[in-house]
Amino acid sequence: TTLGAMVTMDVHGRDVLTSMVAAGVDKLNDFNWISQLRYYYDPVRSTDISIKMISAEVKYGFEYLGNSFRLVVTSLTDRCYRTLMGALQLNLGGAPEGPAGTGKTE
Repeated sequence: TTLGAMVTMDVHGRDVLTSMVAAGVDKLNDFNWISQLRYYYDPVRSTDISIKMISAEVKYGFEYLGNSFRLVVTSLTDRCYRTLMGALQLNLGGAPEGPAGTGKTE
């Protein structure tokens, strides 16, 4: 439920932060940083919120699907996010497939 989803996302955030500290990430263009899903709001430039990951940038669409339980968030989930963000940047889509419980629905 809501608490489970919050714990899952917080644990993932902690793991990502720990790995970035261990890797010595200290520059804005470090791949370990730019490969994370980031939200930006710059009211001077635009009233829109943008989502960035690597070189892809997409306007945030405010779609809310509820706060459902998340089974897992793994490095494979992050890889899917990177691939799908790149596809969206190219006006394409994606259809993740694979074994159950590997993060496709996240």
